[in-house]
Amino acid sequence: MQDANYGLTLGMIKTIKAPFFIALVCMGLLAACNSQPNVDLADNALDGGRYFIENCMQGDFKKAKNYLVESPQNEAIFDTLSAHYYLLDKEGRQQLRQASIQINEVSSIDATHSIIDYQNSFDKIPMKMSVIATPKGWKVDLQYSYPQKEK
Repeated sequence: MQDANYGLTLGMIKTIKAPFFIALVCMGLLAACNSQPNVDLADNALDGGRYFIENCMQGDFKKAKNYLVESPQNEAIFDTLSAHYYLLDKEGRQQLRQASIQINEVSSIDATHSIIDYQNSFDKIPMKMSVIATPKGWKVDLQYSYPQKEK
């Protein structure tokens, strides 16, 4: 039976394999860094609000941000919400991850705006959230729930 390396020496095989392996690892890392989290497009107000709340309660703020109306004010509020999540101790975060969402009411303001009245089973604090239809699906406007104070 003949050797399967077709006249290549062990040193030649190692020099071919090392750069190939390094390139393969680099491509994998690059693909992982550039990939967006796998998110579902919210095609109604309830889904947009629910996806946002669920991801926040799970601590997956990268996914939750996909359901946020893009604006500097919303992003500042979002950063504060995510910081508060990490201020909870380990047990508090675990309880929040295991909590369920309780939707009390969904009110349509018009064809592109809805208000979701909800709470979670962990802290049971009633909250209201504005959800807006955008070309990229229904997204949450945190400025409704957390209005900025006038200076």
